Amino acid sequence: MKSIRLLKIIKRIKRKSQLKDEIINRKNYVYNRARAKAYAEAYAETPNVKEYPVFKDNDCANFISQVLVAGGMKMKGSDYRKFTDWFCYTKDPMALKKVSLTWRSAEYFRKYWGNKDGQGNNMADEFKELTVEEAIAKFDELYTYIMIGDVIQYEDSNKKIYHSQVVHAKEFNVALNRNDLFIAQHSLNRKHVSLYEYLKLLKNKKGRYIYIYHF
Repeated sequence: MKSIRLLKIIKRIKRKSQLKDEIINRKNYVYNRARAKAYAEAYAETPNVKEYPVFKDNDCANFISQVLVAGGMKMKGSDYRKFTDWFCYTKDPMALKKVSLTWRSAEYFRKYWGNKDGQGNNMADEFKELTVEEAIAKFDELYTYIMIGDVIQYEDSNKKIYHSQVVHAKEFNVALNRNDLFIAQHSLNRKHVSLYEYLKLLKNKKGRYIYIYHF
C-alpha cells in the first residue's frame, strides 16, 4: 500500500517538474534591449524594406515584431493562422501566408505575447492591462516598471487592439517637467513620442485599456 502511495507521489512530482520545465523552455530567451532600441530608432521613420514587408497604413505590429527580433526574440512555426506561431519569412506584403497573424496583426500579437480572456501563448515575461485613466494616474509607477524595449498596445471602444508601440527611451521631458517614456511606432511612422502626452491626448479614455508587454 505504501509503495503505491509513494509511486503516486513520485508521478505528481514528475508532472510538476515537467510543467516547470515547459514554462522555462517556453520563455527561454535573452532580450537585448540595446539592440531593440537601436533597431527601433533606425527604422521607426524609414521602414527596413531590405529585410521585411511593409503593410501600408497597418504596419504597427509588423514593426514591433521586427524590433523584438532585433532584440533577440526567435521566430517560431510556419502556420500563419496559429496564435502559437510567430514569424515572417518574406519581404512581399502580398505573401500573407509567409507572415503569421501574430506578427502583423495587433490583435493576434496580443494572443502570442499575452492573452485575451485567458486564451493566449503568454510569451512575454509579464503581461499587464490597465485603463488609460489608471496609466495616467500611476505614470510614475509605470516609468519605474517599464523598460526600453517593452511594448504597449491600445484598445478601441469596441474592445479591439488597434495600435502597437515600443518604448525606446526613458528621459526627463523638459517640456512637461517630468520623467517620461518615449515611444517609436509605424502607421504613423514616428519616434521619440512622449507616452505621457500620448495618453493624455487619447479621446474617450473612460473604460479603455492599454496593454503592457514586459520582456
